Amino acid sequence: MKSEQLIKDLLKQEESGQLEFKEVVRKDATGKTICGFLNNQGGQLLLGITDNKTVKGIINAEKRQRELEQYLLKELVPEAPVMVSIENYGDKQLLLIKVWEGSKQPYIFNGSIYYRRNDRTIQASSKEISALIHKRQETEIHWERQACLGVEFSDFDLEEIQKTIEAARFDDNFSENKREPIDFLSHYGLYQKGNFTNASVLLFAKNPARFIPQSRVRVALLKGGKTGSKFTDDRLLDGNLFKNRIAILDFFEKHLQLQRKFDKKEWKREDDYEIPMRALREGVMNALVHREYSIPSSAMAVIVYPDKIEVGNTGKSPYKQSELKKSHLSMPYNPDIAHMVFLRGFIEKIGRGTIMISDECKKAGLKAPVWDIGEQTVKLTFFGNSKIGGASDGTIDGAITKDNDGAIDGAIDGAIDGAIDGATKKVKEKLSTLLKAIAKHEGNRAPEYITAISVSERTMERYLQQLKEAELIEFRGEAAQTGGYYLTKKVKAKLK
Repeated sequence: MKSEQLIKDLLKQEESGQLEFKEVVRKDATGKTICGFLNNQGGQLLLGITDNKTVKGIINAEKRQRELEQYLLKELVPEAPVMVSIENYGDKQLLLIKVWEGSKQPYIFNGSIYYRRNDRTIQASSKEISALIHKRQETEIHWERQACLGVEFSDFDLEEIQKTIEAARFDDNFSENKREPIDFLSHYGLYQKGNFTNASVLLFAKNPARFIPQSRVRVALLKGGKTGSKFTDDRLLDGNLFKNRIAILDFFEKHLQLQRKFDKKEWKREDDYEIPMRALREGVMNALVHREYSIPSSAMAVIVYPDKIEVGNTGKSPYKQSELKKSHLSMPYNPDIAHMVFLRGFIEKIGRGTIMISDECKKAGLKAPVWDIGEQTVKLTFFGNSKIGGASDGTIDGAITKDNDGAIDGAIDGAIDGAIDGATKKVKEKLSTLLKAIAKHEGNRAPEYITAISVSERTMERYLQQLKEAELIEFRGEAAQTGGYYLTKKVKAKLK
């Protein structure tokens, strides 16, 4: 959904327990409101709107966005996932702050507990505080918070834990004292009273299926459609959530064909799969995060048919299909898992992921995706315009060719040849394409460059590391979610 339509939809609504408008950025008032949302049912705060809903805008929106993110992460106790985004409305910029209902209520801001009562933020009464504490006690016995017996520290993938620690946006005190894996897991409730929780195992264990067999994910290619009897490629994935995510995306890369399109307005070529990879990534992550893992018969399957792709999982959705295509508050079924994925930067703006899926499919000229919501299952179906799943070995490697559209492209190709030793011609071509994408869109994060060269996340990380070691790019920013990649001064000098 475009920012302008999102703002129009919000302005049609009245302020409520989950929505508030403010004209200017005042950190103290903002903190109280967000604390109230966390202690209630989550909510949205739109900054830059007057009491009579006149759009005034926010000056220096990017600076204000960074300041608010850092302020809220530091001042809200315990730490909570807060999303601050810049939304464009005409020639003005607004700030939209979204939060989930907190899983560790009661939340405290500036020494006080705030609560939403109708459309007002107030200090919580003793009765409301008691209710919040009771609710937290109920949350503590939620399946993902229960101890997973028999799990030892040696069963964990320390590399994935470290990636999450590095990606998380901590205040200075936390980064000094909570960077060890056990301290990190304890801080987020994944290690309690000497036991690792079910959520920690799903997220970070080397082989979670050893302890939680239903955590496996099936991926399959059925070339003959549902009436066919033979799966060309059928496998069970038994890695942790982050490893399974990469394996599923690798499966897509193996079997889906790349399509080449030219954007006349931007005067550039765009390569993407027959089903947009950005939409597929979001659909897969939603299924992994919101899946009902506690049921022994729980299942998740990703099936590629000749005319569609289905992503199905055991779970309940609080929304109807029509509601998923509008701006809505995200209500994660597994808040601890969702929080870790949020820290890694793999969740779209809170409540916007399903909208993005629909928008990406529409932009690609595809039929609208369909969410089939049953009593205990959720299935997302992507539809192709032609036969899909027909890629052959080597399709991906040879899909991106060298671009010789000008002096800048030539200079970048030359920089790659001069700085990268020992790489094959095809790898150099991909590195060159990636470097051109960074030159065109500096400041983006790694996932936003993936479609430029159509590789897996793992391969993208390797390519970015090669470019950094060759001193062609650099990462700027305090953390993976707030920073991005830029050309080095050396490369910019060559381009001039």
